[in-house]
Amino acid sequence: MNDFTLDSLKLKAAIEFGSEYTYEIRNGGLGPTLYIDAETRVKAREARKKIPGSWESLYVIVIYNQRENELDILYDPNLI
Repeated sequence: MNDFTLDSLKLKAAIEFGSEYTYEIRNGGLGPTLYIDAETRVKAREARKKIPGSWESLYVIVIYNQRENELDILYDPNLI
């Protein structure tokens, strides 16, 4: 795919699924894949409910930043 096609698909995904996510298209293990970065575990869970596993002949993977959520697990409100 050329750059124009990739940019068009990313724009279409942002319109269809929401602009709060970051979109990237690259070759994955199963072929061309749309990676959607939802930033947090909660947002990723919501995105997975509304976004199909295959879209516009692309596989879809929703990811989030694990390090950010590790800090949430370590937080204990009883220590304050």
